[in-house]
Amino acid sequence: MNPPPSPPLKALELRQLRYFSALARELHFGRAAEAVHVTQPALSQQIARLEELVGTPLFVRESRGVTLTPAGAALRDGIDPVFAQLNLALRAARDAGERRAYTLSIGLVEYTNLPFVPPALIRLQALYPDVNIVRHEMNAKRQLTALAADEIDVGFGVPVEQPGRRGRIGSGRLLDSGWCLLMRRDHRFAQRARLRIDELEGERLIVPARSVNEPLYDSVLSRFAGAGVKPNLVYETTQSQVGIALVDQGLGSLLGAAYVFASVPASLVYCPVDGFDPLVVQVFFREDERNPLVLDFIELAVEEARRAQTNGLAPAGDGAAD
Repeated sequence: MNPPPSPPLKALELRQLRYFSALARELHFGRAAEAVHVTQPALSQQIARLEELVGTPLFVRESRGVTLTPAGAALRDGIDPVFAQLNLALRAARDAGERRAYTLSIGLVEYTNLPFVPPALIRLQALYPDVNIVRHEMNAKRQLTALAADEIDVGFGVPVEQPGRRGRIGSGRLLDSGWCLLMRRDHRFAQRARLRIDELEGERLIVPARSVNEPLYDSVLSRFAGAGVKPNLVYETTQSQVGIALVDQGLGSLLGAAYVFASVPASLVYCPVDGFDPLVVQVFFREDERNPLVLDFIELAVEEARRAQTNGLAPAGDGAAD
């Protein structure tokens, strides 16, 4: 018996294999769609076309998610080395061409201490040894304007309000986080699993300065007011490491996003605080972006953000105190 004919390669699109690879990794249509920056229906449509070309189902669809069929597992194992080899070939092509300096302009607030940015930049530098990183200090609202004006290539921020459609500017969810109180291990709250916002009444608080993110600062004060709490703000800092050092020295306790405390001295602990709006770190980009440097960096940032959340380097604020 002759083997069944292979699918016509001319009908196969590279994006279908990219979408398949993302879904095979995430095993969730929503997360896979976010990873490749397309809508879930668009991803589902391309996966269905790929299955039609292959001639057999690649995934088992279930209410709680998806699983790979034996055919899907075989395709995954076959194309992963292909993508790795393709990346090597593209890198070799860049090296063989005229070497030039690449510039990547990033908008972010340095205070936020985003745990996925350093590893993403390190991996990017391996792909583009001559890359020059230019950082612009700006909050999410300013980043959207800067992207539209081509002042930056990509931004990372926490919008207080979900940004609406702004022409060619798109966004993607990276990290979810709650608020935490960072304190010394001899603090009265150090053994607590969670705190309420009203329990911060009278607490000596160190907070991010309003200049770090004005809308976010105002929303925090609004939450305090709504809870009937007049916060005792003893210090406002523009540098997270300064705030952490002041806590260690005994000035007060630092209120901040959980991911800011991904790495703190052993003498300190943090505890989730209920009553504040949850934080969602997003990536902002131009939807018509074609620069491979920018596209590669966005993909690396998405991967590292997921790794950070999975490994607990970007805690969601769910019980980090002893």
